[in-house]
Amino acid sequence: SIRMPLLVRYPRSIKAGTIHDELVLNIDLAPTLLELAGISPPAAVQGHSLVPLLKGSSSEWRRSFLIEYYSDKVFPWIQKMGYKAIRTERWKYIHYLELDGMDELYDLKADPYEMKNIINRWDAARTREDMKTELERLLKDR
Repeated sequence: SIRMPLLVRYPRSIKAGTIHDELVLNIDLAPTLLELAGISPPAAVQGHSLVPLLKGSSSEWRRSFLIEYYSDKVFPWIQKMGYKAIRTERWKYIHYLELDGMDELYDLKADPYEMKNIINRWDAARTREDMKTELERLLKDR
């Protein structure tokens, strides 16, 4: 569900044709529905209510998110394919857990279909390090 659009219809709070570009996740749906129902989400819920976005406030919204996939022995073609990744509006960085030297970095603005892995390009070194640092922060904060 990475890079999939979310469509919402709620005439009471959302004007028809409204478009937001913020990064929203599946885990945001439960706290959103709870808030709309007048119920405070439990503290353990990881997602964020979309209600502030629906009301036009995006100043405190997430700028990145963590993606994790763990190897599966059920399907032999995806063994040793576990990874931890980070996605921002512009970048996606993938760190493979069991494959050395196979990490990936994509500039989603210039390469939206992720056709050119720029992980080893000299001009991507700063972004690569920034993404690694942000990945470590997200892993620590989860």
